[in-house]
Amino acid sequence: MTIQYPDFTALILRLGFGSYMLIGHGYGKLMKLFSGDEIQFFSFLGLPADVSLGLAVFAEFIACIFIIIGYKTRLATLPLIVTMLVAAFVVHGSDPWFMYGAEGGSKEPAMIYLIGFLSIYFLGSGKYSIDDRSYNVV
Repeated sequence: MTIQYPDFTALILRLGFGSYMLIGHGYGKLMKLFSGDEIQFFSFLGLPADVSLGLAVFAEFIACIFIIIGYKTRLATLPLIVTMLVAAFVVHGSDPWFMYGAEGGSKEPAMIYLIGFLSIYFLGSGKYSIDDRSYNVV
């Protein structure tokens, strides 16, 4: 058996970007959603803060689980792509592009995640995933 490099690359991207987003962003937002405290979160398109937070949790926690295990991977990247576009150009719209020298936030982290999730979308889940259909079930 030889390692298929595009498939192994897809696995690395899925595990890396999915895990970092899930643990670094999604889990904290999930805890905030169920903390019982007053929700202070960006209100997107006039939606209540708790609804906006729920959408972010869906993208950054639930969709990331699907990406990590390779289930409906391309579909699961779509909410993350939209979330990263909103994060970069709406939430951090007035912030600088790069973190270097930025006193507050910047577009850089959202853009890096956006590039990663776009790559996963175009590459697909690869052979090492639940989506892989190359195995035979007897």
